Amino acid sequence: MRFNLLQRGGGILRYLHRSDALARPTRMINTNGHVRRICLPISRYSINPVTKTTRPEGILSRTWSRSFATANDADEDVKPTKSKKTTKTKKSRSKKAKSKAKPKTRRTLTEKQKEAKKAKESRETLKQLKLTALEPPKKLPEFAWNLAVTMKIAEAKAKGLKGKEAFKEATQMAKSIGFDENENVVQRVTAQAEANKAANEAAYNTWIKSFTPLQIKEANAARRRLAKLKNTRAYLLRDDRLVKRPLPAYMRYMMERTQEGDFKYMKVADIAARVAEEWKGLTGAEKEKYLKQAEIEREQYRQRCREVYGEEPHSSSASESP
Repeated sequence: MRFNLLQRGGGILRYLHRSDALARPTRMINTNGHVRRICLPISRYSINPVTKTTRPEGILSRTWSRSFATANDADEDVKPTKSKKTTKTKKSRSKKAKSKAKPKTRRTLTEKQKEAKKAKESRETLKQLKLTALEPPKKLPEFAWNLAVTMKIAEAKAKGLKGKEAFKEATQMAKSIGFDENENVVQRVTAQAEANKAANEAAYNTWIKSFTPLQIKEANAARRRLAKLKNTRAYLLRDDRLVKRPLPAYMRYMMERTQEGDFKYMKVADIAARVAEEWKGLTGAEKEKYLKQAEIEREQYRQRCREVYGEEPHSSSASESP
């Protein structure tokens, strides 16, 4: 019966292979069991099921395909994660490699370029020192002679003279003030000079007080450096608020010896050499009072600097001995 149904090829059994049906009886038993439950209108030539049938091999293949698809999907899900990790590590390595920049080689300057650079730095230094050094207000003529020449320059320029010629003519005219003109002119020029001197002093004091003691101290330091660079004399700003430096022990001893009058008829160089020899010959006990006094004055100087300048004094390189 089982074989005849297969030969006739009816309904759901039409799609089963004979080899599968004979080789696997267990599966066929299950299939026949299902067939018995279905009411089929059997005709002579065909078996047409009332219900819609599904190929068993389709069911089995779908189940197997799902299991295989699940495994394949799992494999496919794992593989991209591995590839992503590898790509990330590659990117990080590439970024690290790009971040390393090659050290730039310094360009060697020629002698001409070095001189130009040095000259530029020197100009900048001088410019900054001049700004720090401060410029006091211009003075009015304080001497009668200078005031007389200034007055006569206007008369010389009125004659059509200019520059050096006008100054030369004004000088000659100023020399003859006392002879060609009355004494009132001389007195007037002298009085004006005295008044200018007082006005200059007042203007200078007002100007100097517009700066702090520390600024005046720094200005004098800049003036000393400018004088050294230009090989000229340093004109320091006067300010009573500045703290005076203490004298070293040796300088105190030298002042004491010169005031005694023993070197009255000696030259300055000879006096310095003589006092230096005496200082070296003194014992420690004899130097003690000078050293002690110098230490007291240094401590007072440090305290005054903190009060006036608001900072500690710079370390002094003054030696205690010649």
